[in-house]
Amino acid sequence: MSSGIGAWGGSGTCYPIWSDFCTCIFDKPLELCEPYRKDYLECLHNTKEYKSTSSENYGKGGEERLNKVRDAIKRAQEYDPRKGKSE
Repeated sequence: MSSGIGAWGGSGTCYPIWSDFCTCIFDKPLELCEPYRKDYLECLHNTKEYKSTSSENYGKGGEERLNKVRDAIKRAQEYDPRKGKSE
């Protein structure tokens, strides 16, 4: 389990996720805390990251993904929330 102390002092990388998981376990049934558990295990072992970098498609389509991200950023910057404004 996580002690909360990082390798060079301070808070550990995964400690906030572990803390959320523990809080969830004490407050809710274990079945509802499964997403926190998965996040904590991913933080510790990086299995999704290793799986994606070892795939044969890793790095392909980078320009397309970059364009999607740029479009999303542009939409977010141009977004004008209507909530709270008088119409």
